Formats: sequence, C-alpha cells, structure tokens
Amino acid sequence: MKTIMPKIFIVLAFLSLVTGCKKSDMEYKDPKVTAVDQLYAPADNQQITLSTQAGAALLFQWAPSHAQDGQLVSYEVDFYAEADTINPVYRVASDNTGEELYANITHIDINKAASAAGIPTGETGTIYWSVSSWRGISSAVSSQKNKLIVKRLEGFEVIPDNVYVTGEGSETGDNLDKAIQMTKVSDGKFEIYTKLKAAAGYKFVDRISGTPSTYYINDDGKLAEATGDESSQVASDGIYRITVDFTNKGTTMTEIKSMGVFFSPTNSIILNLDYQGLGIWSGTTTLHLKQESWGLDERYKFQMETSAGTEQLGTKIDSDSPPDASSPASYYYVTLLDQTSQWDHKWKFNHSFDGKSITVTLLLQGTAPYTHTVK
Repeated sequence: MKTIMPKIFIVLAFLSLVTGCKKSDMEYKDPKVTAVDQLYAPADNQQITLSTQAGAALLFQWAPSHAQDGQLVSYEVDFYAEADTINPVYRVASDNTGEELYANITHIDINKAASAAGIPTGETGTIYWSVSSWRGISSAVSSQKNKLIVKRLEGFEVIPDNVYVTGEGSETGDNLDKAIQMTKVSDGKFEIYTKLKAAAGYKFVDRISGTPSTYYINDDGKLAEATGDESSQVASDGIYRITVDFTNKGTTMTEIKSMGVFFSPTNSIILNLDYQGLGIWSGTTTLHLKQESWGLDERYKFQMETSAGTEQLGTKIDSDSPPDASSPASYYYVTLLDQTSQWDHKWKFNHSFDGKSITVTLLLQGTAPYTHTVK
C-alpha cells in the first residue's frame, strides 16, 4: 500500500498538469521576427541604366533583423510601383536562398520589376524597394522604402521561353511544325547554328503550333515584331550563327566559313568537318597521336573560321584525362571560347583511336546541350 499510493499521486498530478494546459498553449506558433530597420544600398534616389551585358547586376544590402527564437531569418527584396508602396509588384530572395543580408539582383530582374511597376520599355521611371524578413510564416516589412530611378531595357515586354527559326529561307522551309529550335543562352537571349538560303525569307516564332508571335531582323539590324509578312534575308547562301536578344532587341549574324578539329600538339587543323544540316558537322580521318618523350599527346578541340575571325570551341569541364567507358555525357559538352589558344580548354582522344579511322561529329543544336562524339 505504501508503494501504490505515491504512484497514484504522481499519475493524478500528471493528469492535472495536462488538463490544466490550454489548447492554445499546445499549438505551435511561428516565432515573431523584427523588421529590417535600415537599408544600406542602393541609396535612396539612386539612378541606374539597365544593361544586357553578361553578369550585369546591382547589389542590395540592409541591416539584420532578429527572430524571437534566435534562429536564422530569411530575407527577400520587395519592389513597389511609385503609386503604391504597400503592395509589392516583384520579389527576389536574397543570396544563398534567402539567408544573406544582401542580394545581387540582375539587371534582367530589375527590368522585370520595372515592367511590373508599369514603366514602359526603354523609358525611365521610378520604383521603390524594401526588404521583408521571414521566420517560418511570420514576416515583417521594413518601414523604409528607397527610391530607385530606372532606365529600362529596350527589349520586348513579353519575352518568350522558346524561339524557333522557320520560313522558306530556313533549313526546314515554312512548315511551322518543323521549325528549328534555338538554344536559350540566357533569359531572353537565343542563338542557332543553321544554314540559310539567299533571297528567301526566314523569321523567328515563339511556338510551332497555333498562331505564334513572329519576329524578324529589320533594316537597322534590330529584332522587331512582325505585323504582317515581314521576314529577314541574307545576301548569300551560307551557314550562320544567329544571336537574338529579346531584352534589348539586339541581333548578331556571323557566317561560319569552315569548321575543323584542332590538334593542339601540331597547332593545326587535322580534320575538316562538313556541314550535315540542322547544326551538325562531321568528318572522318585516320588519327595519329603525337609521340612525345613522356608519351602520346592527344589534346584537341574545335576551330572555325567565321566572318568575325578565327574562333574556337572547347570543353566545359576542362578535364585533363582522356575519356573511358565511365565518362559522363558532360565530358563531351562544347562551349564557345572567349579567345583562341593552343592548349586551353581541350579534350583528349582515347589512346585506343591512335592509328585508327575515326569519325568526329559536332552537334550544335537547340534541343540538347552542345556536344560532340568520336567513334
């Protein structure tokens, strides 16, 4: 009896404690978070002219806020229209998925914010920015709103996700459902390696069914939206690299005069590749690796002669080993190099190809990463 009674009292005390708790005490509540009390940069009334240059960005910085439970706070930059600084029109998380006290925001994103705020393309207008702090679902918005004067990009308000080339002058003719997909280089920027016929029109469309939006290169070399049967033309038949930028209406036409396999040890082209169509080049030769005192030198890449001069295509991963059966597909991925060189950004032929007939195929197509094969 002496051992039973204390246990009964313990159980009763526990039940009293549990029943005495309010339901609200048992529910989880997100801890409160304080608002950011100071915005550092960009300063109030700062002006910016947006650019489509690669890597163009503006640094936003602010003071820290604090969560009630002492845990990490997440941040986002909020943009507002000049006429309404209460309801954000565009949001961007801070760097490192919202964990940093700064955000490197691209000019493209700022352009989108300005568009959402009602500033017409190519014009200058005012937006405001501030910062929201988050801890779980609890949030607080800084009372400070900094004014940012923005000159928008000259591009289109609506930028397509995909772009295709079609028309009588293109490789697949004017059959819309056979239009050739371009490669998306970055937001709003697309390129294609393709063959064009002179005196026949080609154009760009944003989809291959229904009634797509249609674009062409006008007499000023700018990308323009077609309102009728407008199209682009080239002066002579040829293979071209076409680049179009919907963020600033810029275009670039580069004729590809030749394409070859560049062998680094001899600093020369060892195989000229013939254009097969639809962004594919191919050629066959007997491969002879270069014997050095330390072994076989097998380094190679691609080199092309263009209307803009000599250009090279090389590896994206810069591996220093030849491929084997376990090499990933990315080993063969191709990228246009910023400058030409004898040794940089090369691949290595597998030694088993030495003295053998090989076929090298280069695929620069919009439906997959640029790549090549050696067989």
